[in-house]
Order: sequence, then structure tokens, then C-alpha cells
Amino acid sequence: MPLYEYVCRKCGKKFAEVLSVDEHESKKVEGPACGNRDLDKVIEPFYARISSKTGRL
Repeated sequence: MPLYEYVCRKCGKKFAEVLSVDEHESKKVEGPACGNRDLDKVIEPFYARISSKTGRL
């Protein structure tokens, strides 16, 4: 399941939640520190590492 990161607009706390895609689309996420639902989604860069059976990419 994907990890979604948020920042609360009220208290400024950054937090992450593991949600399925369906949960993410339907669930109202609340800030754990203050219970506020006015959140910004954090977009972080990531990379994926793959392996190759031949050792080449």
C-alpha cells in the first residue's frame, strides 16, 4: 500500500499514513496532533531500483 505524506495547515506538523488507493480517495485524513482536516499533500521525489537477471539495465 502506498505511503501518503501530509502537512497540517493549522499546526504545521508533517505526518505520513499508509492507505490503499480506495481509502485515500474516500477517507478524510486528519492531522494526528490537532485533528484538523485542512491538509496539504506532500509530493516527495523517489526512485525505484530494479534488478536485472542479466546484470544489465
